[in-house]
Amino acid sequence: MLHDPERDAAAYLADELSAWRRLWFERHMLDCHECWSEANTARQGRMLAESLRQVAPPSTRERIRSVADLAQAPDRRRWPSLILASAAAVAIAIVLALLPRLMEQQPASLVAAAQLLRSGAPTVQQQPGPPVPRIGEYAWRGTAQRALGEVTATVYSYSAPDGRRILVVASNRQFPRAVNAHDLKPAPSWMAEIGDVSLFCSDKGGTSWLTVAADDATALSAGHALGLR
Repeated sequence: MLHDPERDAAAYLADELSAWRRLWFERHMLDCHECWSEANTARQGRMLAESLRQVAPPSTRERIRSVADLAQAPDRRRWPSLILASAAAVAIAIVLALLPRLMEQQPASLVAAAQLLRSGAPTVQQQPGPPVPRIGEYAWRGTAQRALGEVTATVYSYSAPDGRRILVVASNRQFPRAVNAHDLKPAPSWMAEIGDVSLFCSDKGGTSWLTVAADDATALSAGHALGLR
């Protein structure tokens, strides 16, 4: 079926697709990197905008609104492009300045899980065995018991031949919801990003599961392999 990734992703996120078209697009994204990237990028932008509305102080919100009002003024075509570029630069600088505050608000257990993926393979043991031996090209390399912030968890480490890694984290204590997480079906599954790390979380059979990977698609693939989606 012919499709326009940018248009379809925008319509999908705006809930403008018919039920049939929405179902087709959700299945299609699993195999189409371009459509997945369009939808993921647009979703991240919306999440960031919503989070800024929550954490920014009133004075900062007013400065951002001022920039937006200037850009929408009727006589904007008569302004030198340099002025508009400067206004945009101010808005971007404000956003970047607020990002550390967003990071600080994330639950300690989720930040610890993201840092564990970045830090390299943890010290591992062979027991308990993994929930699944492989996740696509990623093979199980070992298991570790870790205290991740306020959550004690079992961490299963997987790696691909080229060194890329996935962590599957299990706990009998529910993982806290990430700031700016977006819900996935079946509930109460959610997905979020902490810096350059993607997290997918879902509860099943009295266990709270967290998959940690370098991108959303890989974290979701791990969720599929575990039977969580």
